[in-house]
Amino acid sequence: MSSSDTCTGKVSVEGSQINLPAFTAIPLGFIANELITNAAKYGKGRIAIRLEPDAEHGYALSICNDGPALPDGFDPGASKGLGMKIVRSFTDQIGGELRIERGADGQGARFTVLFSAAVVQPLSPNAATS
Repeated sequence: MSSSDTCTGKVSVEGSQINLPAFTAIPLGFIANELITNAAKYGKGRIAIRLEPDAEHGYALSICNDGPALPDGFDPGASKGLGMKIVRSFTDQIGGELRIERGADGQGARFTVLFSAAVVQPLSPNAATS
């Protein structure tokens, strides 16, 4: 699937068709929503969304924009905003890894969530333990 527009202020989406279990797909949807919202809110120019296979982790979901670069030493763990807490929490829930870096040519921001489609479903609270 691919959709793009090279004009500034547009959204580009590229992805592979994959089947994900609901316990991975739902948190990933919340992560994508938050990162796309942040890209539109704080960035400028084009927003690129990409879902692609990753040889080491399984898959990579990345959201980047062409806006101002992230400040030096940006630490999402020190962020007081609810949005980054949501992203970190859901990334942990799916057993993923969040990578944050500057975009191409040192401009904008790129947020990438690396995850496996084979994440083991967590036990229900009523499951017996040994």
